[in-house]
Amino acid sequence: MYAKAIVGGKLVRFRLSPELARAHRANAGKVMSEKQVIEFVETRRRALALRRAKPYLASRS
Repeated sequence: MYAKAIVGGKLVRFRLSPELARAHRANAGKVMSEKQVIEFVETRRRALALRRAKPYLASRS
């Protein structure tokens, strides 16, 4: 399966690995509500912020 992406302002076509192609087909037609998207992004943002702060928090205790 091939996919397309815009990279540096140019359209690039590339081959997906079989695992990614399978996941892409399994998720076809599924959508997230705006609320779900916001919750997902905020969860990822918080996890990254916590990982980055962990050395600082460990040194303070």
